Amino acid sequence: MHHKKNDSFVRAINHTRNRMKLIDDNHSQLLGRAMDALTLRQRITSANIANLDTPGYKKLDVQFENELRRAQEADGVRGMKEVTPTIVETNEAPVMEDEMLEMADTQIRVNVMARSLRHHFDMLRTGITGINR
Repeated sequence: MHHKKNDSFVRAINHTRNRMKLIDDNHSQLLGRAMDALTLRQRITSANIANLDTPGYKKLDVQFENELRRAQEADGVRGMKEVTPTIVETNEAPVMEDEMLEMADTQIRVNVMARSLRHHFDMLRTGITGINR
């Protein structure tokens, strides 16, 4: 009898782990990393705008998409999961118009990522509950 209780406990734990793998899949991890990179880009762009009049200030840039593409070409999804955004200093001073365009572009990308994440988790919820809202 004791053995059966342990078996059902182990099955319940494995079931929960399998559900967590479904929720924490490659897609959601990549979307999360992209959101992190976009959030960092918003902060860096704000810093560039704040330092427009600072003598000698060099524009900072966030590199993520090109690194993600290279990792995908080299190692597929496995490599993409390891990519993190990096901040690089350029040799140019920030320009207000360019920074405002960067901010607007980044905000559009944030909205797309948020919509994609919402859709992804809606699909997971539908798969788990069987209820399509």
